[in-house]
Amino acid sequence: MEPITTVFTFIGNVYKSSFNQRNFITLPFNFTINFLPVVIWLFIFKHVGILPNEIRPDIHSKVAFLSDQYLFGDYWKELKTQYGVSHYTTISYFTSIIFAVLFLLLLPFIAWYYVHYIKKVKFNLVEWYDNVFHFNNQQNTKRLRIILFPYLTPFLVFVVLNIDHIFAYQATENFTKTKDIIAWFSYVILHVTVPVLTAVYLYVFHPAGTLKCFSFAMGLQNIAGVFTHILIPMASPWFTHMYGINDTEHVNYTQEGFAAGLTRVDNHLGTHLNTKGFHMSPIVFGAVPSLHSAIAFQCFLFLMTRSGSLKHRFINTTIPTTFRKNNEQQDLEMEPLSLVSNNNSSEDVDEDECVSSSSSSSDNINALNGVDEDGFKTDVNEVIRYYDEDPTITSKWYFKIFNKGLVPKILISFFIILQWWTTMYLDHHYRFDLFVGVLYSMISFAIINWFILQPCVLREFLDIRMGKIEDNNNEGRTLGMRVFQGTNYEWFFDPLA
Repeated sequence: MEPITTVFTFIGNVYKSSFNQRNFITLPFNFTINFLPVVIWLFIFKHVGILPNEIRPDIHSKVAFLSDQYLFGDYWKELKTQYGVSHYTTISYFTSIIFAVLFLLLLPFIAWYYVHYIKKVKFNLVEWYDNVFHFNNQQNTKRLRIILFPYLTPFLVFVVLNIDHIFAYQATENFTKTKDIIAWFSYVILHVTVPVLTAVYLYVFHPAGTLKCFSFAMGLQNIAGVFTHILIPMASPWFTHMYGINDTEHVNYTQEGFAAGLTRVDNHLGTHLNTKGFHMSPIVFGAVPSLHSAIAFQCFLFLMTRSGSLKHRFINTTIPTTFRKNNEQQDLEMEPLSLVSNNNSSEDVDEDECVSSSSSSSDNINALNGVDEDGFKTDVNEVIRYYDEDPTITSKWYFKIFNKGLVPKILISFFIILQWWTTMYLDHHYRFDLFVGVLYSMISFAIINWFILQPCVLREFLDIRMGKIEDNNNEGRTLGMRVFQGTNYEWFFDPLA
């Protein structure tokens, strides 16, 4: 009977923790609000066809092709194939090097140097509380996380896209049944399931409100993307490969969509699902930006930034108290648990508001720059300990695999690389389309992260965990922590553990 009792107890905990003081009316309402931007995007995409063709803008069938060749390099000699001029390819190598060096390396380096050495900004622009969630050393402004996010990200995307491009060569000898099935699985199945799995992970392992930020960032980029498809329609690579770069006959809104490489999958599986599905596409000339790329990269951004890297802060075998003074602690990893003590402290701001709603962005920067060499200042001398880790459990080898947050980071990195290869292998997108999708994702993430996630969600969560705000709604715990509250496994679901 004990296993059955355990199962029912677990189910009851999941039910109670998921609702967390909500009911059958408020929970669906909150869910609808949280995912409203995504619903709006889907509604717009579904009903684009009602726009009269005569009022829709001209189709730019060459822009994506030429941008791809001259910004990323004509490694497939497509310029010669389309125009019959071989020296165009040589020019493309030169222009792509200029694009990479000047725009993706030099300008980001200048921006990084100006921000962190001229203006002396000491915090990570993307992760304000990185010394709380990720590592201890707050002194080194050249640390990898500050350089990677956001400064080096576009260049790394450029490099990976070109590597993927090599393996996605559009030639019969490069197409195999195994590759076709893998590409279909990524393009169709993982495209839908990975955002859902990301949302579940954020809901279970991270503070309340993180999932809403993910949904809003996803919806914002997709809405902007679909409006770009409508206002600046561009052709996909399959169109150029099928009709040629100089075709004008098929550049119109009556042109049917084409499944491109997915037609090979239909042949392998003996179906017509992909072919029929793309024939009914409401936006045939919606290549730029690639929303497949934007959606995958938004998942990448949230998993890379939110997956914590510090573990075992709350191991305590000697002092079983709820509160423990910072100056009494022996575990140095606890020291980063401090917040900004400035004019924007939670004592001066209504707890229902966030920093960005009560001050300008410049005020936020000034507040976050109020740090010393040892890290963020704090006016709180006590760190709330929700639980004590049992080292006999937390030190087991299978938990060590997850301790640095590497599992979600590795999985999402593999997925984004696979997804980029997939879209090019199936002839659905150019590197240019994918890169622009990444830019849309980064801009959307930056807006939500700067104005909502950092100053509202994470700030309030840390204020609760520091005891500066009463935890009336049990939001100092994640869903996973609530489900396993009082057990030896609560620490596993704590982003601060």
